[in-house]
Amino acid sequence: MTSKLRLLPRISLLAFAAAFAAPAAAQSGQSAGQAASVDQEITVTGWRLRQLDTVTPTGSRLDLSIRDTPATLDRITADEMLTRGFRTVEEATDSLPGIISGGSPGNPTLFSMRGFTGEQITILHNGLYLGPANMINRPGNTFNLASIDVLKGPASVLYGQGAVGGAVNIVSKHPDFKGNSGQALASYGEFDTVSLGAGGNRVLSDTLAGRVDVSYHRSNGYVDDTGPHSFNATGALLYRPSSDLSVELSVDYLRDRLPTYYGTPLLPAAAATDPIPGILTSANGAVVDRRTRFVNYNVGDSRANSWQVWPRLAVTWSPSDAVTLSNTAYYFHADRAWINAESYAYNAATGRVDRDRFFVFHNQDLVGDQGSATFRHSLAGMANQLVIGFDYNHLDFVRSRGFPDGDSVDLLRPARGSFGALDRRVSPTRWDQIALFAEDALDLTAKLKLVTGLRAERLYLTRENYNLDGSFNAGSSFRRVYKPFNWRAGLVYDVTPAITTYASFSTGQDPVGSNIFLVNAGQNFALSNSRQVEAGVKAALLNGRASLTAAVYDIERRNILTQVAIDTVSNIGSQRSRGIELSGEARLTPHWAVTASGTYVDAAYGSFTDPNYGVAASGNRPPNVPDWTANVWTSVQQIAGLPLEAGGGVKYVGQRYGNTANTLVLRPYATGIVYATWAVNPRLSLTGRVNNVWNKTFVQWADIYYPAQVMLGEPRRAEVSLLARF
Repeated sequence: MTSKLRLLPRISLLAFAAAFAAPAAAQSGQSAGQAASVDQEITVTGWRLRQLDTVTPTGSRLDLSIRDTPATLDRITADEMLTRGFRTVEEATDSLPGIISGGSPGNPTLFSMRGFTGEQITILHNGLYLGPANMINRPGNTFNLASIDVLKGPASVLYGQGAVGGAVNIVSKHPDFKGNSGQALASYGEFDTVSLGAGGNRVLSDTLAGRVDVSYHRSNGYVDDTGPHSFNATGALLYRPSSDLSVELSVDYLRDRLPTYYGTPLLPAAAATDPIPGILTSANGAVVDRRTRFVNYNVGDSRANSWQVWPRLAVTWSPSDAVTLSNTAYYFHADRAWINAESYAYNAATGRVDRDRFFVFHNQDLVGDQGSATFRHSLAGMANQLVIGFDYNHLDFVRSRGFPDGDSVDLLRPARGSFGALDRRVSPTRWDQIALFAEDALDLTAKLKLVTGLRAERLYLTRENYNLDGSFNAGSSFRRVYKPFNWRAGLVYDVTPAITTYASFSTGQDPVGSNIFLVNAGQNFALSNSRQVEAGVKAALLNGRASLTAAVYDIERRNILTQVAIDTVSNIGSQRSRGIELSGEARLTPHWAVTASGTYVDAAYGSFTDPNYGVAASGNRPPNVPDWTANVWTSVQQIAGLPLEAGGGVKYVGQRYGNTANTLVLRPYATGIVYATWAVNPRLSLTGRVNNVWNKTFVQWADIYYPAQVMLGEPRRAEVSLLARF
């Protein structure tokens, strides 16, 4: 356990893309202004000014820029992820304004934003919905990604049921005709961590380009023997025989093992000889004992593995300047397995930890097709852009699970043991989903734009459950046709060429209780309804050297599942969140940049009794929703005239609750990152970094389904990395 506390050299996927850009320009005799232009290609801190006018499909299918989209959009690009050392989608997304993550292998890459968590936040892959986030998502390697885009607030009008709190879109790198390029990463570090990556773009002919990216990551984990490993390969061929036709065939393959750390048990104060102060308070006086900080309570043969493959064919054709036709056909297959002791409850009578056993297998096949037509024309003398389309997919999902008997182990030296028998209960889910959607952007004046959208769909769902002996369980099985209809409308007004304001109204729908893969006959209600009102401003300031975005919002979710009697639930609950978000960036000098954000959310249940535990929670704050969050990042280049960059960042997460009763309080915390990068030459850079620089112990998440334990965040880790560009 003491080995976990040592600071060892480490390299991770934190490669630095830009430290040599400005120094190389200075050495070649370029002016400061010329050197700054290199930043257009290689970004260090992220430069929102350029992103405001970037087209981001995550917020609309209308080819609108972030500035012209009547919603809050955040983005982190590949170079930013590499620079800041984010190895996974979870780490990278967690750095964006107002977002925190869970880190639990039972719900990989679980997020909280705008007062909502879990399946109320949709995870997309290249704009496509593959299933509920807490079932299908994986941490993923950032090396293979071009960006992660986040759309805040209800997004059902774009992506269907779910997405009350927002949507996270994970965008892969794609081939292009800009030229040949490549990257290679190699790393080693603390907790026996190895990260490798190689990839690049190649122009094969005037009409054909290809790209391949391969990454590998493994670690022993900061809790003993709980480390993850993953192998991710993405590739694509882009055929463009003319300027009006493109055909892209791509495939994404992932094989991984999640970290198998499910939490650290809560102890009565009388049983803890070294309680960790300042991380939580509980109504019953429970604490976390420092002696258990790095103890693994899982079984020795634990597993949280998966493999998946995802081929896609995308065709875009513009028969004229006024019309563009697009179609994406795809197939997704995944096999996943969790075989673990996941619940660790301290038994005061025995002084030992009682463990459960739980296993679940997923076999998922999803085939779909999405097509659209975009029309650019004039409507009553006003410029107008209209997109109409369809979205169809068919799902076969088989979930097999079991709950063998658990055991009891020593608090400080738990015998790992083995899992035991795998007697399965099978639950197939099938659906056919068809949706029609439309969006429109109408320029009412040269400065005022009206953006609208709607989506009408039918989801034909079949949920079946079988007993342990294989017999059909009719009581918890059902069929239903869901008929969601969602819309949004927003006005975007250019106050000046640099300052844009907007106001919007949007709706969303999602299952009343469990996610759509798990809802059973007892939860066979219509979908819950949500609506959001939002207003904001997006501005370029200081003659283009700074940018600012601000938003206020009010979200209400109605008809959620609540317990009304000891054995009866109903869809009469509600939840509301209101908040403000600020983010901005400034280049204070030619070589010094600062990025900062701050968010506040007031979230509470309306009428609500927790259907899982029967806890009266009306008026309570939802679990894992902080009141305040803040981020600051800074970077300085060409220090002392050398090819050296240094920088760092701080993330603050405010107070949260760990259960619906609000009796477990998770205390605020702040963590920091510092780094320095030396440009060995214009194509090779060396970076050293320390994450959680103050070695802060904090509670990252509290899973309400495991109430006797909490997830502690990663301790301080030092790392170094090499990046080559060619």
